[in-house]
Amino acid sequence: MAASSEFAIAPISAFDPELFLSEFEQACQIDYRLRPLTIQEHLRHARKLLAFLDKHPLHATRPELRQFLMLNPAINAVKAVRVLYGKFLESDFAKCFKIPQSVPRVIIVPTREQLTQTYERLKTLEMKAAFLMFASSGLRRHELMELIPLRIDMEKGMVMPSSDPSQTKLQWVTFFNFEAKILLQELLRAKSPSPNERIFRMHDDTPTKILRRVSGGKITPKILRSWFCNELGRLGVQDRYIDAFCGRVPKSVLARHYTDYSPERLKEVYDKAGLRVLGAMG
Repeated sequence: MAASSEFAIAPISAFDPELFLSEFEQACQIDYRLRPLTIQEHLRHARKLLAFLDKHPLHATRPELRQFLMLNPAINAVKAVRVLYGKFLESDFAKCFKIPQSVPRVIIVPTREQLTQTYERLKTLEMKAAFLMFASSGLRRHELMELIPLRIDMEKGMVMPSSDPSQTKLQWVTFFNFEAKILLQELLRAKSPSPNERIFRMHDDTPTKILRRVSGGKITPKILRSWFCNELGRLGVQDRYIDAFCGRVPKSVLARHYTDYSPERLKEVYDKAGLRVLGAMG
């Protein structure tokens, strides 16, 4: 890209770190269509890298990069370095730095009694609605936080895929149950958002923080997503449909087997399961 060639020929004394970071941010937004949170993570690590090197990244050596990553071993730091060099600077200089495999974590799925206790400790309508939406739809945290009325079919209890080109993870249609529907309708009446305005206006990190606090660290949006998958499996829903609700079916499969994954078929599967979040086990 033009920015990389301009920076490559600039003398070290003329290097402007803030201009460089601004160009990098624009590339992440426009060229790579990354999500805002991902961009902020890349910028944070890029800024740390520039401070560590105290010069243009193209003048760095691999030992210097290794030293930087030893001091910043987070997976996101490696990802940022690879994007900075591989995409923005169009160089294979950082290709040798592999993204480490994350260690699988054992997730203990909460009981319905624990879910009910946690729900009852929530203070606001917005958090109660978010809790039930997480547990009954399988949406990822950012998907729920970015949810707008235009993507909801209230009559069918359906959430439709985002058309945002920056969406890096696949999302297909999913549904929410009668418990979530009641709270969501109440929240929409209270906030009256426009069709393209976010329904949940709290900070993206707020649901995780509140749920951890009121559940004693046992429940988060991610754990509610796991509970959703586990509960649908217990109710007899086949894995391929659970994967579809959670956005884990490749686009090529959706295209070839649309009949199996049509909104009508998925609604039939979801409704038949009779998913319930609160109350005693049935």
